[in-house]
Amino acid sequence: MALIYGLFLRAVLLWHSTWLINSAVHMTGYRTFNTNDNSRNLWWAALLTYGEGWHNNHHAHPNVAKAGLKWWEIDATWAVIQVMMCAGLAKSVVLPSQLM
Repeated sequence: MALIYGLFLRAVLLWHSTWLINSAVHMTGYRTFNTNDNSRNLWWAALLTYGEGWHNNHHAHPNVAKAGLKWWEIDATWAVIQVMMCAGLAKSVVLPSQLM
């Protein structure tokens, strides 16, 4: 049973969250930046995928580590990156202030 939950279910959930981002946030949500694609920011997708739902922000500035650019755009991945920076494990991280 642990194999089913630990390997297969985890992989299926990861695949579906990736497909969710590549479909849902290109159809609905809001646009902060005028990009050449149809990417959008979608709050509930960002909560489910630890910040990947701020897709329009990512498409506008793909090299920036922080996807949630407004104070209310929760980005759990950015929190992990900040911890790694404090521990000295993440270096050369591109910050939003460097590009905007």
